[in-house]
This record gives sequence, structure tokens and C-alpha cells, in this order.
Amino acid sequence: MDTEGETNPAAVIPPAAAEFHWGRFALWLPACCVQGAVLAWAAVVVQEYFAPWLIFPLLVGVVLGATGVGLMRLGQIGHRPTVLLGSILAVLTTVVGQHYISYCTARDVAQEESETFRLARQLQPELLEGAAPMPAEGFLQFMRWQAARGRPVGGYIAQGPVAWLTWGLDGLLVLAAAGAVAVPASRQPYCSRCRSWFRATRSGRIDPQAARRLASAAGLPIPDEPAQARYRLVACHGGCGPTGFELCWEHRRGKTPSARIWLDVERRNQIVETLDKNMNRQ
Repeated sequence: MDTEGETNPAAVIPPAAAEFHWGRFALWLPACCVQGAVLAWAAVVVQEYFAPWLIFPLLVGVVLGATGVGLMRLGQIGHRPTVLLGSILAVLTTVVGQHYISYCTARDVAQEESETFRLARQLQPELLEGAAPMPAEGFLQFMRWQAARGRPVGGYIAQGPVAWLTWGLDGLLVLAAAGAVAVPASRQPYCSRCRSWFRATRSGRIDPQAARRLASAAGLPIPDEPAQARYRLVACHGGCGPTGFELCWEHRRGKTPSARIWLDVERRNQIVETLDKNMNRQ
């Protein structure tokens, strides 16, 4: 939790929400479309070997969310509505893309079979009867055919509206899993001045005595009888914003309460000096 400046004189104002930037918005949305298309292709390949219903779309969503966070950090995209819009676009591209790739594959196979049938009929017309297999006239017709043919769901064949319902549920599961990864990541602090995400610049485990000194210097609460503690300093790439100091107490009972405060340069230097002195004693 963050310690407010009203109750802690050591605290400064935390970083403001990231500002909107047209250039990064214009790059982020196409990147999310490409990400969704690549993952859709990978999902179509993998589901030939492993695709348990309900579990598979959740896995796709987790991978989609994780890769989206990686792209977000790589491109330093911090504006939360931009991030969430791109994530939704990536989910739609992934979900619809899987069906569209299946359609393209079935269309190509049907065209090849139709050409083979035509050549064989020219060579031996008396042995072949009927008409050549015709590919679907479009994506929507293919989806109607798929729904009419049915989709295996466990031991049940979902057909018609039920098939469409299961596809819709798959999409919601992908969205939920991707959001569970992307939304917490988008809430992390971001610096609009140097346009970079805050990152850990120093972290480690410290003994209770050193943790008490750090908590006292930062004005953070000190729990009773802590067994050990971990600390973390976070800052933007340019060092132009406040520095975040996090302290996590590890109790013998297993509970790990934590607190975070934002520090100015002077207070940050005091914390760093205390950490250096503690390391020299070890």
C-alpha cells in the first residue's frame, strides 16, 4: 500500500497517470494487431495437438496478456486507456484470427481437392460421378458450415446456436485471462517526462534491525517482531521523478505486510546511505 503524504512528512506526491501520446498510440494499435495475428496462428497450430475446452482459451489469454505486457514495456506505452484499447484489439484479432486461419486452410484444401477432381475427371470421366468439392464462398458461410457441422465439446457435439455460444465463451475467457495479466501491469507507475516505466533499481533482503532503521528513516510503520524484510527501490529511466521505496515484512507466522512511499532526492539519498552502511557491516 502507499503511504500518504498527509500522514507521513517524508512522502512526496506519487507519479501522475501517464499522458496520451499520438505517436505511441499510432504504433501501439498496429503492434497489437500483429501480436494477435501471430498468436492466432500459433493457437491454430497448437490446438491440433492440445486444446482442452475452457483451459485452452485461458492459456491463450495468459500468453496474450504476457506478450502484451512485454510489448508495452518494450515500447514504453504508459497511457492506460491506450494500453487497454490495444489489449482488447489484440484479443479480438486473436479470437477472430483463429477462425479466419481455419477458414483459409479449409478454403485452400477445398480448392486443391476441386482441382484434383477436375483433372481426374478429364482423364477418366467414367469413374467419377457428382460434383467437385466447392470451397466456402466467404468467411461467414464457412462459420455457418462449422456451426451446422458441430463442434466437439468434451463428449458433446455443440451445433448451431450452441456452437456459436461456445465460441463466444472462448472469446470471453481469452479476454478475462489477458485482462488479468495486462490490467495490473498497466497500473504500475509511469513517468510521462522521460516516457518510461518505473523499474527496480535496487532490491534485496535485509535483517530486522536494518529494516527498522530504514522504516524509521522513511516514516513507514514497523510491525511487532518481524523475522526478516525485503526492500525495493523503483525509479524511472531518466531519474526525473520521485523514487519509490517499498518495504515488505516477513513474519514468522507467514504474513507479509508491505508498504510503499515516494521519496524526494534528499530522502532517497538517506535510504541509499543506510543500505550501503548495512551492506558494509555484513
